[in-house]
Amino acid sequence: MSFKGKRVLITGSTRGIGKAAARAFLERGARVAVNGRGAGDVAATMAELAGDDLVAAPGDVATAEACHAVVDAAIAGLGGLDILVNNAGVYDSGPIEGVSEETYDWMMGVNVKGCFFCAQAAIPQLRANKGAIVMTASESGLSGNRNSALYCTGKGAVVNMTRAMAHDLAPDVRVNAVCPGAVMTDMLGGDDPEYLAEVARFSPMRRIAEASEIGEAICFLADPGQRFMTGALLQVDGGATACR
Repeated sequence: MSFKGKRVLITGSTRGIGKAAARAFLERGARVAVNGRGAGDVAATMAELAGDDLVAAPGDVATAEACHAVVDAAIAGLGGLDILVNNAGVYDSGPIEGVSEETYDWMMGVNVKGCFFCAQAAIPQLRANKGAIVMTASESGLSGNRNSALYCTGKGAVVNMTRAMAHDLAPDVRVNAVCPGAVMTDMLGGDDPEYLAEVARFSPMRRIAEASEIGEAICFLADPGQRFMTGALLQVDGGATACR
């Protein structure tokens, strides 16, 4: 896969899957706009990734106004936009009875509203450039998980948003989603060996994915060579959902 000359915005790219995707695109010749809530985190990530093919697009994508500002900053810095990776996400768990309206608004704001309004802001550029959108959904958007009703609700929305946008934006813009299983990031929720072993048992592969493996999958979905692929959900979960 080559992304030479392509301009990519990755939301939530100061850590985890987003940072791994940024590195994967850079290695393949893309120019990348790095996004995170704070300018300091964005600057630190750009220093870590290094190179002249990075621009800053900080901002919290939990509001429509901020989404448009982030996309505008990326377009200004990159001189256009070919690929949007809607990756920013947050996670909280617990029984339904304990979910506050504040937590609901926070999670749905980032996980759902962020995807919708970043896409909305990027559509004119992506249509003009015959570009692509990649959503970071989750296996939790394909099946329910205990004590994660709110997270599953949000990722389920991203799954169907992907399908609907694929219809709306074709044939100019392809829209696909990666659906990761457990990934070794700070979002996983702990580093206790017993906990990690329990999580690993959920998939037939009996391990937890590395962020770089999901970054590679995102690049595959964004690859211009996959020009007949849209509305697809790519499960990268070690076979977990296949066994449910």
